[in-house]
Amino acid sequence: MWLSDLRDRTRQDLLEFAWRQWAQMGISAHFASPDRWAIDPEALILFTVEVARRDPRLFDEVLDWMTRNRGLLSLQRLRNLSSRFPVDPSLVGAVVATAAGPALAAHWPRGEPEVGLASVFDRHVLSFIGEPDAVFESFGYSRPRVSRSKKSDEPDARLPVNLAFQLRLLFGPGSRSEVMRILLTCMDGPLDSARISDEAGFSKRNVSEALAALVASRVVKARWSGNERTYLAYRKKWAELLEIGPSADEMPSFVPWTHLFPALLVILFWLGKTAETTDSDYLVSSSARGLIERVAPDLEAAGLAVPSSRSFRGAAYLPAFVGTVESALVAIGAERSSGLA
Repeated sequence: MWLSDLRDRTRQDLLEFAWRQWAQMGISAHFASPDRWAIDPEALILFTVEVARRDPRLFDEVLDWMTRNRGLLSLQRLRNLSSRFPVDPSLVGAVVATAAGPALAAHWPRGEPEVGLASVFDRHVLSFIGEPDAVFESFGYSRPRVSRSKKSDEPDARLPVNLAFQLRLLFGPGSRSEVMRILLTCMDGPLDSARISDEAGFSKRNVSEALAALVASRVVKARWSGNERTYLAYRKKWAELLEIGPSADEMPSFVPWTHLFPALLVILFWLGKTAETTDSDYLVSSSARGLIERVAPDLEAAGLAVPSSRSFRGAAYLPAFVGTVESALVAIGAERSSGLA
């Protein structure tokens, strides 16, 4: 029972998080108060493509938003990041083809073909498919024909979550805008090109070229730390330029979404697969231990403490597992939390 409760709570929290982010980005939905972090648009798309399979309205509102705002997106970055996410590339290709046009998705990587068509949406939320969508069918997926609401708006650059779009309006949706988003929001100190490249979702060569241009234009400062060149942005000046505020402390906060989102999806898939098991707590604990060990590097990159599995024997690991999942949910603003029942 406790495992199915955790699965349901995780599903709901991830859906509510996705709705909240997209509402702040411009889809037709209400949000109570703005978040203080800067969102990663392409990482959020890959995350939502899976989460929204249980919410057809969110899925189609995101398609509507992407069609309206495709000039603010980097399809190359979306492709680069997709390999990090446990998402079928064929499904992402269908989303790209719908929002940006079949020509741009013609050479999109595809997953292993299944026998027959796979359903886009969970059959518990959409069991009947009337007129099928031809674009999704061409990628091996079955769903009702996409019908845009045409209610999406452009991102409001005044909201903290939309810093990426403000920078893309300035630099374009390429490596320079992503480099600047990371340098302006990440407070870990001077960053080297490898760390910036990892978070930016572009090759180290592209990021190095972008950094060289930004340093030459004197909006980024470079210095040596041992044998490694590191980089800093003038946050206070940028805060004033972007009208974020007179202080660098008012800059939106950094979250390593390219690490946190994939980890959350892996956890969600495991909960969906395991929630109805009749295995003993000992076997469930062993499986949960292996799961957390796989995603621990991504959770730790997101600043979450992962308890050592060696500290817990057998089924005693289960409360630690639940605590780890709930800490990840709190990291995305989920307020609910409960212990192992």
